[in-house]
Formats: sequence, C-alpha cells, structure tokens
Amino acid sequence: MPRPPSPDPARVTTTLSRRPARTRTGVLALLVGLLALVVAPAASSAKPATDPDPLLVHLTSLTPSTLSGNEPLTIAGTVTNESDERFTDINLHAFRSAAPITDSTSLAASAAIDPFAYVGDRVTTPGTFATVPFLDPGQSAEFRMTVPRSELTIVAPGVYWVGVHALGDSPSAARDSVAEGRARTFIPVIAKTRQPVDAAIVLPIRRTIWLNPDGQLTQLGRWSRSLSEGGQLDSILDVSDASAGTAISWLVDPAVPAAVARLAAGNPPRSLSPDPDAVPPSGTPTPPDSQETHEGAPADSEPFAAESDPIPPVDPERELSAEEEQLAAVAQAWLDRFVAATQGASVLALPYGDLDVSAAATYGPSYYAQALTRSQQVMAWLGVNASPALAPPEGIMSAAAIQAAAPDTTILLGDTAFAVPPVAPQSVVRLLQHKVVVTSTGAAAGGPGPTPPDDPLAIRQRLLSEAALRVSTDAGSPIVLMLPSDWHPQDPAALFAALDVPWLRPVTVASLTERRAVAMSATDLTYTDEDQAAELDAVNFSAADRLLERADLLAGVLTLPTVLRQEVADEVLMSLAMGHRNNPGRAADSAEAASDHLTGQLESITVEAPSAVTLSSENGKFGADVVNGLDQPVSVRIGALSDDSLTLKDQEVLHIGAGARKRVLADVATSRSGIHDVELFVTDQAGTPLGATTDLQIRAAQVSGIIWLLLAGGALLLFGTIALRLVRTFRAGRRTASDPSTEHHDEAVSAHE
Repeated sequence: MPRPPSPDPARVTTTLSRRPARTRTGVLALLVGLLALVVAPAASSAKPATDPDPLLVHLTSLTPSTLSGNEPLTIAGTVTNESDERFTDINLHAFRSAAPITDSTSLAASAAIDPFAYVGDRVTTPGTFATVPFLDPGQSAEFRMTVPRSELTIVAPGVYWVGVHALGDSPSAARDSVAEGRARTFIPVIAKTRQPVDAAIVLPIRRTIWLNPDGQLTQLGRWSRSLSEGGQLDSILDVSDASAGTAISWLVDPAVPAAVARLAAGNPPRSLSPDPDAVPPSGTPTPPDSQETHEGAPADSEPFAAESDPIPPVDPERELSAEEEQLAAVAQAWLDRFVAATQGASVLALPYGDLDVSAAATYGPSYYAQALTRSQQVMAWLGVNASPALAPPEGIMSAAAIQAAAPDTTILLGDTAFAVPPVAPQSVVRLLQHKVVVTSTGAAAGGPGPTPPDDPLAIRQRLLSEAALRVSTDAGSPIVLMLPSDWHPQDPAALFAALDVPWLRPVTVASLTERRAVAMSATDLTYTDEDQAAELDAVNFSAADRLLERADLLAGVLTLPTVLRQEVADEVLMSLAMGHRNNPGRAADSAEAASDHLTGQLESITVEAPSAVTLSSENGKFGADVVNGLDQPVSVRIGALSDDSLTLKDQEVLHIGAGARKRVLADVATSRSGIHDVELFVTDQAGTPLGATTDLQIRAAQVSGIIWLLLAGGALLLFGTIALRLVRTFRAGRRTASDPSTEHHDEAVSAHE
C-alpha cells in the first residue's frame, strides 16, 4: 500500500518524550459482542486478537464533542511505542463509521465488541492525518489532526464510531493495511437543537475499609497513595475542581472521610479511655468508693451518642513515626479539600460503612437504622450538609431493602435493576412507597476498547451519546450517570470540557427527586438468586453481633463513661460493607479477630484465690484478690460456680483502679459438710462472666456435739471451783468471828508456817 503524502505541517503538532521501554505483554479481551456492520477489507483494521498493539494511541481531545453543523472535527492525543523496536514513518489516520447507532441497546453492544473488530473506514485524504517521524521503544509523541466534515460522510442523526488508527514501519513488520495502534470512541450527531435533556453526574467517594483487631486502619500504603497527588481519592476531588461550576452530586460513604480523619490524627487504636465529654472538667475522676458507677447499657441499646466524634481518644504520649506524620499531613490536606469541595454542594450520604442493605434487610434490619443514624452524625461532625441515600455500586437492590428505607432517602438504582427498563419522563419512578432515581448503566460502562472504559473522555462521549439518543427519540427523560466506585481519572477536566452543548443541561440528583414519579410495581424489579447469593450472609452478621456483644460487655465494666461502644459499632458497620461482597470470609474473620481482642481485654481482669480453704462451720469467709489488668478503672463483682449445696453470698461492686488489685472477703454458706469444688470468676455488675476464672476447694466441717459437751463441762468445772472456794472462804470467816481461840490458833499456825 503506497504511503499517503505528508500532511500540512500547520495541522500537525509532534512532541517527543522518553519513558522506560516495555515489551509486548498481555492478552487482549475476547469478543464479547457483535454488531451488524459492513466489512470493508480495503480499509480494515482487523488483526488477530492475540497480542496488544505495539503502538498505544490515547485520545486526549475531541472537538467538538458532538456534531450538529458543518464544523470540522479536531482529534488530539498521544501515541506511545510499547514495543522493543523502533517504529518509523508513523501515520495517524482518523476513521469513522458509515451507519448510525440509533438506540441504547445497539450502543451497548457496540461498546462491548472486540477492540480489533472493524467499525469504520479510515480517512486518508492528504492534510487530514498526522505523521510522527519515528518512535524509539518507550517513546511518546503528541499528535493533532483536523478532519473536514465533508470527509466524515456523516449525515443522519444518531451515534457514530470515530477514532484513530496508527500505521508505521518496524524492522519486524513492514507497513500494511492493518493498524499497529488504535483508539476509538463514540460521537453523537444532532440534527437540530430540541428540548434540552437534563443530565445528573454522581461522583462517588466510597472505599472498602479494613481494620486491625485493635481497631487501627490497615493498608496504610494504599491509603497514602490514594490520598496523595494523583491518587484515586485525590483525583476524585480534582473532578470537583475541574467541573468549573457544572452541577454535580456527591455520593459519600461517611466512613471514608472519617477514616481519613483518623489517619490525620495518627491512626489511633481503639481506646478504653473515658469519654472526654463525660469526664469532669478537672479531668480527675472522683474516688471509686464515692463515684457513681457507669452502668452498661443493654446490648440492643442505641450505641451512638449525639454528635459523637468518629476519632478515638488520642494518647498524647504516643509518638508518631516519620511515615505516620507524613500520612497524617496528607490525610489532613485531603480532608480539608473534601470539606471545602462539598460546602454548599448537593451531597448524598450512604449508610455509614456503605452497608450491604439488601443483606441487612434479611439478617440484621437494626443495622440499617444504626448506619443511617451514624451517617447523619458523622456528616454533621464534618460540617457537611447531606441527605440520606441508598445507591448500590452495581445498581441492584432487593425489594426488602427498598421497603425498609427511611422515607426521606434518595434511592438510586440502575436501569438493569428492572426486568424492563422504565420509560419515565423524569427518570424517577415510585416504587414501594419510595421515589427511585434510575441511573444509566450504559453511560457508567464508559467507552469501547482498547481505551480503558472509564477514561474521562470515553465516559464523556458515552454520556453524550446516550443523551443524544434520548433527544433523537423524543424520550426526554434525564440521564443520570453514577460514576464507578473506583473511578480514577487521570485527566478529570476531559469529562467536563465539552458538556456545554445547548441540548444538555447539567442538574443535581436532588432536583430530579422533586419531580413527578411514574408508579411501578415491585414485580418490575429483577433480583435473581445470583444477586441474593452475592450478598453478605449470616456468618458476617453473626460475627458482627458477637463483636457488638463483646464491646457492650467490656464497656459495662469500665467505671467511667467511654466511647468504646461507638467505636466498635463503627467497626461493625464497616465490616458489613458492600465492598466486602468480594471477600465475605475475610470480612467475617476480621470481625472475629476484633472480638477475640476484646475478649482478651476482658480476661485480663482476673481473680486469685488459694487452692484450698477450710471452713470451721457451714458458713464462713475466705480471702481472694481481684486484679485489674486494664489501663482504666473497672467496676466488677465476683461469682462462684459449685454444687447446689454451696452458695456465694451477694458481693458488693468492686471499684478497682487501673492496673490495681483489691482484696475481697468472700462469704460462702453450705448445707452439708465435706469438700466442694468451686470455680471463682469475675463478672460485670449484672452478673455476666467476663472470662477469667480460678479453681479452689472448700472444706466445710461441722463441729462435734461431744466437743460442745466437753466445753460446757469445762466451763461448769471452772465456775464450780470458783464457787466452792468462795464458800470455804466465807465459812472460815464466820468461825474466826465467833471463837477467839481460833484467832490465836491461826496466828500460831501462821507463825509456824
């Protein structure tokens, strides 16, 4: 094939740059969809789908983003040599399809076809293509080309393929008709401006959060990369900066900014410290003997306090490493940007932790109410005005979850959540007494390969194409784009750069919910057995229940009010997140590990007693020590387990300081003599065992009746002897008084003695 002549230099900009060379690796995606297109062998770009293209073409600009008049089309981008050999005389040609795509179903099929499938002819007219003299391995060049509208041969309204093919020479492959690199997207053609279509763009901030058994955030390297410049969470905020006033709606899991706030505070572990808001101003608790004991709330009580801080109390003596300080600074900077970006914006708040609401409707309905409350509290703590929302990442939710939603909740479901996508003039339907905003899963799917589907320009062109089809069919319904949860735009400005077309009007989701809704039945939903099987299961909720029970027990023995219940309740909600559907077993294991950690803390409150005790009667006392191994004061009791004939009398509440021990005299009673095996244990004030135990034997002996007789006889003998002596003394005194000779006799006796 002869090489086309060189283009007009005024139409080409070439800039070379260097980057590390990469060899050909990977396998291209298999054919996932077919569209009825006419094959044109003479200009085919087809090639065996075995190796990636040696030249990587990336589109950075498409101007205009839609065709409505006779304006030319300007395409700009970069081409990179991904091979390990030099390419020379590289021509970059625009291509376009001949027949329009006229409905969303065909558009979805087109986006899914093999990246190497033929979709349109190249434009080879001189002056319409760009040339790059050479590219060494790893080298990149920018290009720009302008194609007159007459060369596009696009007439009828609809959506068309458009893109770039790269052809060049290399030592191993001479130039032929097969492209060595390609990039493609869609471009809509609007015949005339009609009633504008409203478009709502939903920007998500959601992330699966993992914790250590002590409540600290894990995967700190990933957090650091995501929050730093160019990271995923950082790029999401860049979208806000790039929107340039375009209406957007935020969809936020409050657990994410709360986690970032914890990182900014040094990622403190779960704390047993007193609630700073509940401790006297002096910070010194009253003596244990006179202070009021903090009674533990029942397990099913509300674990959250109003306007509670999602950050555990920070130990002022804990020193941060250099890495922790750097991460804290990055986290604080991101948090400040987030708060600034969402001030005055339309913000939808997910249930705290991005709760799997469909699973919760089956296994733990109370968790939804807790997640809803906590979400509102944390957003208020951040100073962000938000309204509650439900928006599963895949756009599918069970009828039970919808029915359980709070009345003022905004629900977003994908059009694939319905057996037949609803045709509603406002993209809002009424379902199970709730307004549901229907999102376009097609627009969220992005553009065709080989370009990544979530590339900002690809998503923009898919959004415009979906909206244009609604204009051309007079459907008039707004289009709602909920961006992928893990969206990581490298150039977010490309998404908004060309949305200012006269037939598209950006709006917020909140404005859509104020419009009329079309009634639908729950039978219109499609929620399959496969969808249900993807939910978190009973194992995850059982692990969550146990973790809350352990936290409730531990909080109940702490003498001073604490935020422990709240901290663990946050952790539990994060363990039941939608993101854990990919690894439910690991999420359950993580919750169990946290439970074991709390159990270890409970078991550090121990009781010590001698191995054997002998009582001299049926009732008696023996000494035992209760040792507090925690760094906070506790209020506990001791209990005993033995046979029915031995009982431990009710013990008073023991107030024990941090790391201290306290001696207690245990009062026991038994109805029979002999040896009793006894297990002593520590309990909370309500009598629930904490876990630590000690074993001892108690010997109870009844005193013999003979002993009592002997004691009585001895007493009689003693008192009898005393009485006898008194009598003799009395008699002797009387004889002396009545017989004088007796006195001389007594004196003689005394002298003789």
